[in-house]
Amino acid sequence: MKNKFSLVFISAVLICVLVVSCGGGVPESEQTAPVPESQPTINLNDNIVSASAEVVAGKWANMAFMMGAQKVDVLVVTGADVKSGSVLASFPDDALPQGITNAKADLLIAQKSLDDLLNTDTALAQAIIKVRDAKKTYERAFDYRDSLNYLITYKKTVIKKEETPFGVIEVPTVEEYQEYAGKTTIAKADEDLALKKALFDDAQKELDRLNDLQNSPEVLSAQTRVAAIESVINQSKLYAPFDGTVIELYLNSGEMVSPGAPVLLLADLSTLQVKTTDLNEVDVARIQIGDPVRVTFDAIPDTTVTGKVTEIEIKNAPGSGVYFNVTIALDEIPAELRWGMSAFVEIQVSK
Repeated sequence: MKNKFSLVFISAVLICVLVVSCGGGVPESEQTAPVPESQPTINLNDNIVSASAEVVAGKWANMAFMMGAQKVDVLVVTGADVKSGSVLASFPDDALPQGITNAKADLLIAQKSLDDLLNTDTALAQAIIKVRDAKKTYERAFDYRDSLNYLITYKKTVIKKEETPFGVIEVPTVEEYQEYAGKTTIAKADEDLALKKALFDDAQKELDRLNDLQNSPEVLSAQTRVAAIESVINQSKLYAPFDGTVIELYLNSGEMVSPGAPVLLLADLSTLQVKTTDLNEVDVARIQIGDPVRVTFDAIPDTTVTGKVTEIEIKNAPGSGVYFNVTIALDEIPAELRWGMSAFVEIQVSK
């Protein structure tokens, strides 16, 4: 009985081995095919290209100081609307870098020099009077020198003796005579005329200089120096480069700031636009600048906005997959729209 059981068991094992070796099991046609990795949907059969997107600001800036300081005064709060040129943050006086302290002292000297150059009202009036007087003096000298080219009438007094009942008396008499001026007289007149002419020319040059002072090298040099010093001092303040809204503060007042470290994020929310996040390389090749777009938003389900393609990036976006960013300008910006919201775009293409 035991030998019979063993024989049956061995037979069963041999049958199993034979079945396996002959390819038994699930037929190949019934085996489950490997599931391929998910691929982005490619629209080749219609004129609509769809993609996910996000809302971004078209104009924004991370504001940072060019130099560091022990502490900073942040003058705005998150959500504040600011105008271009507004001071957003600054270094307090007790934390100014030495370079800015020195620049402030230099500015006083440079500004004084510039003011002296530009303070021309009194100097101009004086120069006008000086030119007028110098011209009159020169004209008199010229007329005198010109007169020496002709016969000159001279007068002299002579004493004549006359007899009177009381005796002979001396009577002074004025006589006139003519002759040309001597060489010595002419030489002195020439010297005087040359001097008067030089004085007149100098006075006129000074008047011309004052009249043209705004464009003079001296003023331009002084203005350049003042501007250079002011640019250094202005590094102690952060100015808004455009009208916008403070989106985020990275530092609080009293904290230390490093050169180039962002202090706050400023954005112009009137420039909100939409940028695709998963547009594949096949679809992007079908899109052109100006293509019309229909945009919907997850956070505003009942709102649909139209727009158009304004930018197609020439390089794929960083990250996994071959995706390209396409920017869409919106025809209108819903009041509920916020930077960072998700969106879905349908781009009407012509190819």
